Amino acid sequence: MTSTVDLAVVGATGLVGEAFLELLADRKLPVGELFVLASDNSLGKSLRFGKRNLKVEKAADFDFSRVQLAVFAAGARVSQELAPKAAEAGALVLDLSPAFRYEPDVPLVAAGVNDEQLEAARERNIVAAPDAATVQLLLALKPLLELGDLLRVSVTQLQGASAAGRNGVERLARQSARLLNGLDAEEGGDPQHAFNLLPVAGRLQDNGYTSEELKLMLETRRVLGQPQLAVDVSCVQVPVFHGIAQTVTVQGTLPLGLAQAEACWDRAPGLRMDEGGEDAGSASPVTQIRGDLGVRLARVREDIDGQGALSFWTVADNIKTGAAYNAVLLVEKLIKDYL
Repeated sequence: MTSTVDLAVVGATGLVGEAFLELLADRKLPVGELFVLASDNSLGKSLRFGKRNLKVEKAADFDFSRVQLAVFAAGARVSQELAPKAAEAGALVLDLSPAFRYEPDVPLVAAGVNDEQLEAARERNIVAAPDAATVQLLLALKPLLELGDLLRVSVTQLQGASAAGRNGVERLARQSARLLNGLDAEEGGDPQHAFNLLPVAGRLQDNGYTSEELKLMLETRRVLGQPQLAVDVSCVQVPVFHGIAQTVTVQGTLPLGLAQAEACWDRAPGLRMDEGGEDAGSASPVTQIRGDLGVRLARVREDIDGQGALSFWTVADNIKTGAAYNAVLLVEKLIKDYL
């Protein structure tokens, strides 16, 4: 590990970028020079990093040979354009977008799940991080592998507005205000998100699934190294600002007992189990985003027919936990072992 690491953050003014900087400062990693980069729209802004005030620079004009590590939190289009340039300039890239998640020579890593894949980081100088929803699911599934291989995972995902970034949050706020003032919520052809449930999250594909559903399926298989794992996903957009909730049913090669599963989860970092009873209803997005950075797990139950399946509910802050905190943990590992 070097004494200090110079770091660039692309997309620093977005929801994930801002959360990443806040958490990075809290971890007190050996960051030397820190460059906050964004598009023309954010030029001239200042961002706080601990006691520092950092001026936003234009990402497209930045010389990435000035840093050892570059974190991209600006979306797939920007990553496709600039991440290869950063890697060629010698910077190790951590990309949070979907741009490189399915490329075989780019490791796809969720912190604490498959850290060993970081050994391949230097093949292209690019590491990809899974989607926040995938990280949330994987943190709950990984401990269950102690009990044997998984056969099938079924997920119903309730996705808040922040899954679409700042635009999604602002759209829900505008529509809510319009409805509360007696106006039509719809504007510019957008469907009504406020006070509504939408059965399509992401872009609808020819096979009937959406991009959000396929993303969760494919990323889960790749990170777990189980390409044949049956993963069924339905994503629903719900009218909350932050957070993702998932109802999950898991079947393994061996029956999954309640007591065994709870013992595995209890030993796993990043998970908090509700005690059940009257407390079981408190594991909601609102309570979790006010709480810690982990994944909260509740409503655990064995299948009623005794077939050895297990069902449970998880909730997490997708921006802070699934995206930004996972990225900070990966940066910490990269600095320690690969720079």
